Amino acid sequence: MFMDTSGNSVALYRDVSDFVRDEPLTALAIAAAAGFVLGGGVNRRVGRVILTIVGRIALQSVATSLITGITVGTGENGRPNKADPQS
Repeated sequence: MFMDTSGNSVALYRDVSDFVRDEPLTALAIAAAAGFVLGGGVNRRVGRVILTIVGRIALQSVATSLITGITVGTGENGRPNKADPQS
């Protein structure tokens, strides 16, 4: 975890426990991928195919989230902004 300690900046990191609490499926996917790679699953042909398929799905999800974040905008917590009820 890296933290900017300058006086006029806001810390933009989350603790691991906060990340797991907020994004349990993402944390599980990261742990499973790390276990797959470190366990030697990439060394087999089937493992490379599975990793390619999962990688494409993950890349598509990241691209969709990025485009949605740019279009809709996000708040300080990283979640999409809700419509302002006063406007």
